[in-house]
Amino acid sequence: MHLYIFRSPWLSIMLALLVASGCASMDTSKQGSGEDAARTAKIAQIDALLEDLVTDGKAAGIALGIQVEDEDPIIKAYGLADVSTRRKIHGNDQFRIASVTKPLTATAVLKLVEMRKLSLDDQISKFFPAYPNSENITIYQLLSHTSGIPNWWEGELPSDTPKDFPMCAEPHRYLARMKTASTFPPGGFYKYSNTGYVLLGEIIAKLSRQSYDDFLAEHVFAPAGMNNTAMEYIDEPSDTWVKGYARGSDPAVSFVDPEIYHMPFAAGGLRSSVPDLLKFMNALLGGEIVSRERVAQMTSYARVNDGRPTYEARFVAPGNAPSKSQESIDKRGYGFGFNLMELYGRPAYYHSGGIAGFNSYLLHVPENRTTIVLLANTEDGLVPGLNQVLKIAAEM
Repeated sequence: MHLYIFRSPWLSIMLALLVASGCASMDTSKQGSGEDAARTAKIAQIDALLEDLVTDGKAAGIALGIQVEDEDPIIKAYGLADVSTRRKIHGNDQFRIASVTKPLTATAVLKLVEMRKLSLDDQISKFFPAYPNSENITIYQLLSHTSGIPNWWEGELPSDTPKDFPMCAEPHRYLARMKTASTFPPGGFYKYSNTGYVLLGEIIAKLSRQSYDDFLAEHVFAPAGMNNTAMEYIDEPSDTWVKGYARGSDPAVSFVDPEIYHMPFAAGGLRSSVPDLLKFMNALLGGEIVSRERVAQMTSYARVNDGRPTYEARFVAPGNAPSKSQESIDKRGYGFGFNLMELYGRPAYYHSGGIAGFNSYLLHVPENRTTIVLLANTEDGLVPGLNQVLKIAAEM
């Protein structure tokens, strides 16, 4: 395990030198109140859980970030960035963050709203006039997964879809010709749709006259001080990029190369680091990227046409049973770019992500002002310990 605590630039330099020399302190305790001691004990519990996930072969490597109130963030790293070379994970390494991309995409959309280039009530026919039912689908519905547009693998793309879809030019042209264009009438229910966020990525590019990547770099990453986040292009790995894995089926081989496919663009195509995602949350919640009013929209339950919040309007396909609620987790729904829930009685917003070789989780509990970022370079590498981490986060 490697520990990094980011404070002032000078102290960060000193810590980096200590880590390089193998002399960095492993003590994260604070000399303070009983509350501080209890919090330190909770962090130690999370530390032990993640250490076990790596030791038990559930994940090749994990990076953790914890920010409580306005205290200095704690960054920890466990395991290996590359199994073959034995390079260790470091706190600032880049991971594919998969659907944790969605909060950043939603933030960019709301930035365009604040720039008066877009309205939440705009119909997508303004941008894609030939898209099926586009005159009845709004930006609000794309952001909140209430549009009725299915995931592209459920809707069945046409045979001429490029291999690099949806990283290709104008992915909406292929989405518009899916065999199944709609699962339910727009605004009727809530059902998670990656397709909606791909369309939002195109809309960002159309309105800004920049690429999706460039608009986020200028209007989201820069205000937050994020210098280690970018679109993931598979053929352009960075120097701090970690290698992703799947767990091997052969007991003699713990980790194998995952199936590689093109990144899902604005629905899940970014790579980032733990420090950058903590910076994003700090800047977002502080109103430094979009206004606090917009942040409140992102972190409040969206509603469907009849007024129900998304947690009461989940779409259930005919013949299927509703999914069971998880113990101590209630009111699972969606705002704009964030999943919402009540976690052990406390409101929380979060996003999880899973993609070839990687698993990610971003959580904020407003009541105790705690943000937790978890990035793993193994498919489902966080899953075995996640419920325990969530319980501890709610108690901090």
